[in-house]
Amino acid sequence: MTYIAIIGDIISSKKIEQRPEVQKKLQRILEEINTYYASVITSPFTITTGDEFQALLLPNSIVFKIIDTISMQFQPYQIRFGIGLGSILTDINPQQSIGADGPAYWQARSAINYIHDKNDYGINHLAVSLDDSNMTEYINAVLSACEFIKSKWTTSQYEILEGLLKEGIYEEKFSHKNMAQLLGLSPSSFNKRLKSSGLKIYLRNKKLASDLLLKAFEKKKGEVKNDQS
Repeated sequence: MTYIAIIGDIISSKKIEQRPEVQKKLQRILEEINTYYASVITSPFTITTGDEFQALLLPNSIVFKIIDTISMQFQPYQIRFGIGLGSILTDINPQQSIGADGPAYWQARSAINYIHDKNDYGINHLAVSLDDSNMTEYINAVLSACEFIKSKWTTSQYEILEGLLKEGIYEEKFSHKNMAQLLGLSPSSFNKRLKSSGLKIYLRNKKLASDLLLKAFEKKKGEVKNDQS
């Protein structure tokens, strides 16, 4: 069976003051994620060291929503995320993501290494790694564009995505009026802030990246089926 493996790595963790408190904050966030998104989580988000955590998910269309939710809640600290797609060779622990191993995690680790090697001057914190090198390149190009857009946001622009996530929204079509009210803004002020953020392009590209990842999964599933027949 093919899974999505996620490895998260806190950026510059050794420079963080009050690291125990920050690690507790991360633990609380991951526990909430594990509960809220339990339907797509096979092995829950688990802190494996003081600086890293990982999880194993069923292939799904909300993986980038999950990652952005973690990132938003963990501010002002930053995390790099590596996503891998593949099988697991060991037993899977449904209680914690420790001990499992296989191509899915190897690919996620490869994605983390990719970010270390090519982080676009510290802007890029998200990458995937797949068996299909062309698809990997396509998805990472889309994700890099998203990361560039996000790197230009002000605090007030971040608040728009944070507000959308709190409402369970992760797509470019949403009620401007409702979000303006949620953020305590006039419609004109909200639209001005939204337009300058490029958020709709960001969400459109995240949808594209998700679609491409699922396409890669379907291709891999077909290859496995053919090998078994």
